[in-house]
Amino acid sequence: MAQVAASALPVENEESSESRMVVTFLVSALESMCKELAKSKAEVACIAVYETDVFVVGTERGRAFVNTRKDLQKDFAKYCRC
Repeated sequence: MAQVAASALPVENEESSESRMVVTFLVSALESMCKELAKSKAEVACIAVYETDVFVVGTERGRAFVNTRKDLQKDFAKYCRC
């Protein structure tokens, strides 16, 4: 089953709030896609970065793999900021 994990999203200005809402919507869509893929026995992991937040979405096994690889998450976040 797909689930999302993310750090707390602090509320800032209106533009930032709208952007966060869009990111939340898109991560939810990814989560739905992962649930459908899991039904066909596919394993999926997705890392998304928004500002300082890292989102991990995927099947249980996919999330478990990415969550044990904090180095991968940090490297991807660093790559996205360049």
